[in-house]
Amino acid sequence: MKKILIPLVLLCQNFGFANNNNGLWLMYFGNVAIKETPFKVHYEIQDRNHNIGTDLNQLLVRGALQYNFKNEVTFGAGYGFIQTEKEFTPDLPVRENRIYQEALLQQSVAKINLKHRFRYEQRFIENTDFKTRFRYQLGLDIPIYNTDCGKNFFATAYNEIFINGEKTETSGLFDRNRLFIGAGVKLNKKIAIQAGWMNQMLENKSDQQIMLSLHHQIKWK
Repeated sequence: MKKILIPLVLLCQNFGFANNNNGLWLMYFGNVAIKETPFKVHYEIQDRNHNIGTDLNQLLVRGALQYNFKNEVTFGAGYGFIQTEKEFTPDLPVRENRIYQEALLQQSVAKINLKHRFRYEQRFIENTDFKTRFRYQLGLDIPIYNTDCGKNFFATAYNEIFINGEKTETSGLFDRNRLFIGAGVKLNKKIAIQAGWMNQMLENKSDQQIMLSLHHQIKWK
């Protein structure tokens, strides 16, 4: 994986993305389909950095059990552990345990694959009152080119809005919005690589992230 990610990071640097206002997210997403059942196991790990370096912002580990109701509809429930650190030192880490439920819907319009994700989260954060959050993501994949050796190139984008379940003295209902634009390649039926840029808009500021991810599909016999 390093042989793939390092050249992509250098490419982003050459285009001038690497500055103090940009972060770097390295992500691995896996799905294990249980043969002859409608169930899947989803798991992921994300290393989110404050900059193009080693200053950790968040470590996120998440897993879920998914049920494929129909080919276009999937329901899931899962758990996530998130450790968040402030920029520079001291890091002052804050740990969060999160439970969530979600519904995933897919549509095909011409050659475009539309994806809807509805997620409801229950958040248990250190030294903080219990919180909930609603998320909706609209994404799309657009095929670009298929090679003779089976590699499929595609463009991808999504927008996701986060709404707090509770309004407090320090935060309103709006939590954040993420807009992502990128491209990827399906190396085969099991593995895909994706890279892109994301703007994360918070209530009082916005941050830009370079996003590099590996997607892995497995069938459990």
